[in-house]
Amino acid sequence: MADLSVNDVAARQGSAQPAKGGGRAWLRRAAPFLPILALAGVAALTVDGFGTAPNLIAVVQASAITGIAAIGTAAITISGKFVSLAIEQQAVTAAYIFAAAVSAGQPALVAVLLAFAAAVLLGGAQGYLVSRGLNPIVTTLAFGSVLFGSVVMLADNRTITLSPNPIAWLGGGTTFGIPNQAIVFAVLLVLGSLFLSRTKLGRQMVLTGANARAADLVGVPTRRIVVFAFVAAALAAALVGILVVGQVSQAKSDMFRGLTIDVVAAILVGGIAIQGGEGQLWRAGFGAIVLTMLGNIMLLLGIDAGVRDLIKGLLAGGVLLSMTLLKARNP
Repeated sequence: MADLSVNDVAARQGSAQPAKGGGRAWLRRAAPFLPILALAGVAALTVDGFGTAPNLIAVVQASAITGIAAIGTAAITISGKFVSLAIEQQAVTAAYIFAAAVSAGQPALVAVLLAFAAAVLLGGAQGYLVSRGLNPIVTTLAFGSVLFGSVVMLADNRTITLSPNPIAWLGGGTTFGIPNQAIVFAVLLVLGSLFLSRTKLGRQMVLTGANARAADLVGVPTRRIVVFAFVAAALAAALVGILVVGQVSQAKSDMFRGLTIDVVAAILVGGIAIQGGEGQLWRAGFGAIVLTMLGNIMLLLGIDAGVRDLIKGLLAGGVLLSMTLLKARNP
C-alpha cells in the first residue's frame, strides 16, 4: 500500500465508480444549484430591473469580494479542516498594512508585498497549529479575536485614508466595462478549478480531506497540505483587503463585518462537503454569486435586511442538510 502513488489511488477510486451511476453522481453534484438557477430565470422574467445588464454586472462585482475569500477558504474545507473563522480579521489586517505602508510613502507594490507576507505568516501559523491536532474552529476563532484586537490597538482604531489612491484603478476601475474586481474573481475561479483537477498538489489536498490516514500511507505530506490550505485562505483574504482599499480609498476596522459568515455560507451553498475531500474551489465562487444574486432579488423586492439575512442562513442550512441526507443514503 505504501508504494502506491496519489495518481494510483485516484485512478482506483475513479474506476470503482460504476458507469451507470454517472448520471446520479452528476445530479447529486448539481442538485444544490438547480432550484437557485430556476429562481434566477424566474426573477429575470418577473422582477423589474433584475435582468438588466447594469444590475447583473453589479451582482458579479458585489459577489467578487465574498467569492475571492470563499475560493481561498474552500481550500481549508476540501483539505478536511472545516473553515477558518478569521477571514474578516485577516482581511482587515491586510487592508491596514497596505494603507499604512502607502501612507508612509512606500510604493504600492511594496505595500502589496508586505500585506501578502503578513498573510503568509498568519496563515502558516494557523495551519501549523491545526496540522498538529488543534481544533480548526477554536484555533481560528481565537486567532481572529487576538489578531483583530491587536490591529485595532496598534492602529488606535482610526481610519487610514489614501489620497491619492495608487490602486483605485484595480479596486474600483473597469476594463471594457467589466469591473476589475470581477475580472480578478473570474481568473481565480479558473485557476482554482485547474488547481484541484490538474495539479498533484490539488489531488493531494482532496485525498487529505477524504482520508488523511490513507493519504499518509501513500506518502502525501498531509501536514504541509493543511498549512498550504491555510496560507491560501490567508492570501485570498489579504487580496480582498487590498481590493477593497483600492475601491473605497481607506482602511477601517469595521469594513469587513460579516465577511466570514458570508464566506462560510458561500462554501455551503456551493455544494462543497463540509467534512472535506469533495468539491471544487470554483463551487465556492459560484456559491458567492448565488448568495449575492438572491440578496439582489430580495433588495429589488423591498425585503428588509434582517429577513434577507435570515433567508440566506436558511438556504445555507438547507443545502448542508440536503447534502448530509444524500451522503447518508449514498455512502
